[in-house]
Amino acid sequence: MDVFEVFGRRQIDDPLVHVGAVKAADSEMALVLAREAYFRHGEGVDCWVVRRGDMHRDPHPETLGGVTDKSYRRQDGYPGVGAKLRRVAEQLKDVRIDRPRPKGAGS
Repeated sequence: MDVFEVFGRRQIDDPLVHVGAVKAADSEMALVLAREAYFRHGEGVDCWVVRRGDMHRDPHPETLGGVTDKSYRRQDGYPGVGAKLRRVAEQLKDVRIDRPRPKGAGS
């Protein structure tokens, strides 16, 4: 018996999601078992099965593109920004505003 991975959709425009696995002799029996085990009460509109041995994964996911270095999310990803912020904060310590804001400003 082979192990079949089961994928399904709750609604027609939803993506396929992995819902579980079943052991079966062939794909037709795997579909019957998957429907009975995971879609018995009408929880989905689409059911797919695939033999676990037929599933392949990219051994080098880093070549799929995209940014794996997330340093842009941190301040240290931008050289010099931290030093500039510290310098500006130091300069603003000496700034005192001793009069009220003029009417109509900032509105």
